[in-house]
Amino acid sequence: MKPLYIAGTKRNAGKTTLSIGLLRSFRRRGLSVAYTKPLGQRAKKSGGRFIHDDAKVVAQILGQRSEDQIEMAVPLPSGRVEKEVFDLHTDELIAGVRQGCRTLQGRHDIVIVESMGHVAAGSCLGLSAADVARSIEAKVLLISGGGIGSAIDDISLCGRFITAGGADLMGVIVNKVWPEKYTRVKAATTRGLKNLGIRSFGTVPYEEILASPTVGQVAEQLDSEILCGAAGLDNRVGKILIAAMEPDHMVPYLEDRALVITPGDRSGNVLAILATHMLSRGAESPVSGVILTGGFRPAQWVVDLLAGSRLPVILCSDDTYTVAAELHRKVFKITPDDKERIESAPTLVSQHVDTDGILESLGG
Repeated sequence: MKPLYIAGTKRNAGKTTLSIGLLRSFRRRGLSVAYTKPLGQRAKKSGGRFIHDDAKVVAQILGQRSEDQIEMAVPLPSGRVEKEVFDLHTDELIAGVRQGCRTLQGRHDIVIVESMGHVAAGSCLGLSAADVARSIEAKVLLISGGGIGSAIDDISLCGRFITAGGADLMGVIVNKVWPEKYTRVKAATTRGLKNLGIRSFGTVPYEEILASPTVGQVAEQLDSEILCGAAGLDNRVGKILIAAMEPDHMVPYLEDRALVITPGDRSGNVLAILATHMLSRGAESPVSGVILTGGFRPAQWVVDLLAGSRLPVILCSDDTYTVAAELHRKVFKITPDDKERIESAPTLVSQHVDTDGILESLGG
């Protein structure tokens, strides 16, 4: 079977999530499946080799040991691209990608290869999605965001980029469609893509849990310390609330598993958050956690009350705006320990993606 190359019309389209879902679906059919992400910036050394963070998540799903994973062919730490453009060795880089893929093909029935970012990412090194897919003779499955006109336009543009680069576009999955618009979007995008001669392999609804980090994952992304409530770091965040108002005005907004950002010296807000959380005992708390900003540590009696509530509280030295802006920029990827999100991906794929059609297109 030809490799399956997963590419996105834009960054954060859901490539890794759908790759995990497809991987599980293929394995349920008795197929041996491998995954690789040969290019990327989020690479870390493991056992002396560069392994992409997403590959570590998939390795855990596959039950692989780190030594069984193939090394990332083209890790792109900060500064490497700038050096490479002045001394370009595209053929050598492509050869490394090709060799890694062939190694996996020799061991497995199907190889899923995930691209970096959007379809043009890597073009500066001659390693766009089209360049890599063509070099490994893969079939490209595009992942698009939800919508109708904008989604179809993005798919058309990216599809032409793929085919103009000599790669084989097999079709598209439209992802992250708002549930209330799902029926309309599915019908319109399926027909719109057919008008363009592009096959739709599925329309996947937006799933809140896949976009919702845990409080612990948020803490890892901030320069922070856990003040108390470490047992609640697995709480799932529903929304982020900036509590810059008086307590009586803030309380109505404490809902939907809010992660509340407030200055650490606003004891009134802290106590109002604590009271709202405590009054919800026996039901799901409207508050998932608290981020105290400005480096202000509340009075010890307040800390003692917070610790007794088991509510996770994070202490940051940055001001409220800086913390809020930082979280707004962050994309919380699936991590190896996030079993809840990992288990959601296969369910979405089994319900909304034509996996048999994908296998047939790959030659299976």
